[in-house]
Amino acid sequence: MRESLIATLVTERMALVPHLPLSGPTARTLLLGTALSLLLLGLGALELASSYRSAIKQGFSQARVTNLLLSEWVQREFREIDLIQSTLARQLHAADFTATGDSPARSALETRLVRAMQGMPQAYDLILVDRDCKLVLSFKVSPGFDASERSYCKAMRDNSRDDRFVSERFRTITGDDVVLATQRVRGDDGKVIGLIGSAVRVEHFQAQINRAMIGNRHDVLVFADKQRQLLARQPMLPKLPAQPVPDAAAEAMIRNRQSEAQYEMTSTFDGRRRLHVTHQVEHLPLIVSVGIDKDTLLAPWWSKLALFLASWLVMVLLIVYAIRRYLHSVALSEALSIRGAAVDHAAEAIAIADGNGVVQYINPAFSSMTGYRLDEVRGQRQLVQLLLEQQPELQEQLLQTIHDGKHWRSELSSTRRDGHSCVETVSVTPVHDQYKQLRHIVAIKYDISAAKKLQADLERLANTDELTGLYNRRQFLQRAQEEIARGQRWQRPLSLAMLDLDFFKRLNDRFGHGFGDEVLRRFASCIQFNVRLEDVCGRLGGEEFAILLPDTDRYNAGLIMQRVREAVEQIRLDNPLGGEAVRFTVSIGISELYPGEETPTPLIARADAALYLAKQEGRNCVRTS
Repeated sequence: MRESLIATLVTERMALVPHLPLSGPTARTLLLGTALSLLLLGLGALELASSYRSAIKQGFSQARVTNLLLSEWVQREFREIDLIQSTLARQLHAADFTATGDSPARSALETRLVRAMQGMPQAYDLILVDRDCKLVLSFKVSPGFDASERSYCKAMRDNSRDDRFVSERFRTITGDDVVLATQRVRGDDGKVIGLIGSAVRVEHFQAQINRAMIGNRHDVLVFADKQRQLLARQPMLPKLPAQPVPDAAAEAMIRNRQSEAQYEMTSTFDGRRRLHVTHQVEHLPLIVSVGIDKDTLLAPWWSKLALFLASWLVMVLLIVYAIRRYLHSVALSEALSIRGAAVDHAAEAIAIADGNGVVQYINPAFSSMTGYRLDEVRGQRQLVQLLLEQQPELQEQLLQTIHDGKHWRSELSSTRRDGHSCVETVSVTPVHDQYKQLRHIVAIKYDISAAKKLQADLERLANTDELTGLYNRRQFLQRAQEEIARGQRWQRPLSLAMLDLDFFKRLNDRFGHGFGDEVLRRFASCIQFNVRLEDVCGRLGGEEFAILLPDTDRYNAGLIMQRVREAVEQIRLDNPLGGEAVRFTVSIGISELYPGEETPTPLIARADAALYLAKQEGRNCVRTS
């Protein structure tokens, strides 16, 4: 024990004290000085022991705060991947796992995946694997690779209810060390048809961890998987070891399914002893370990001890000066430890409060996001009120969660001081010391407005025809299925009209495809203007369109379609070759839903037959099946 060192020093020092006459003023002075010196030494020993324990406690607290910040960053990285992969998984179909390399469907699929990767800068590759574990698509590896022995493929075949999986570190056939985040893709019947995965190279973890701020050059930040294989380390190693890192405490934590472990350990890489806080990242097979170098942490403490002993050995008169120096050093160390707990240059908005919930620090990113300055909130605002100023109904819930010692996270829509609206994720974590006392509350905010906008754009591209803005074939058929179910349930009429532009190929051939696109846009705008708000319009392909008319029998549908036909007949387009304006017409076939029909197929077939009849009878007319 460090505390026993002082007692040893006192014993050795007393052995060297010479025997002096204990009479007269000299003896009294010696006895008084000795008694005073021993008293001060004893008090100093008690204070140094308390300071030692406090320094160790602060070291673990600092490591835990840094650990939580890094864990939150890892979760955010994989949440971004999960958000985009979930959107893509809902858009994929079985045909996407069988599309050939030169087909239009394959080209469209690759375009969508490229757009998705633009929203995931951390992703090195995006892959599709079919349910037989054959690689279907990758931007780095040729299709056809058999992934049956990979852990992510085994997870896909497992009966686990969780469709998401993150692999351990492994080396790809291209020689890259990666971690793969995957998600099962299910068909309309709920069965697994394959998986989609995003590969993140370990170099990405290393690049991010290199930007993190640590207390001194001997402190260590480590990312590893649950097999204790290193993903990244600061300070960086020349080469990641192929074998798991020997760490008995971390291994016991993983084996006992604990979320966190605090311990001291001597490094096998540089032989230095550190205070470690190791944390399992929630819902991910990853661990984050922060090691505070013990010698560096205790350097101020050793300086205090040396200064105290030197002052005691020289003269008692210097004790007052030594104590003032010591107290000043304690105050300076405390101020530096609070400042070191914050990541001043982090891109995320970070706020730290004391155990009473009073804000003590906000970083520049928080000021930029919220408009509040540090001097406006430090010591004056409650963290809960600052975070949920526009959502007071959530404040009680947040306070209760912190009181229970749990992590709180929510997605909020807020308006900043400058009037700018944004969507943000707020994450709040209580930080306890080793005695379970609440020491700090750490809050992190992210602006996810761009990710939300990307998600909306992807959904819009997946559901609408890019040229006309109408529903595409897949979305139209889905809406038709919903309206058929509603009509059959409530026994309401439902009609469907198939529309086909007359002689559209002639227009394309004579005036060019650009003019043909303008014809389609004008036609789509015309039919939307002339039908009701509840009617559903879609482009099924080429010049073929369809309109679904809820609560409408074939007679009234015919009246509406006559109005549409007449409106189309009145359209005039400037002739790109000069001369008279270009006109075009439309042929329309109508069918009505029969009792007992559950799918759009027979409804569309009858409307197609009526459309064919309209074409046969001279075009530019409406016919009903």
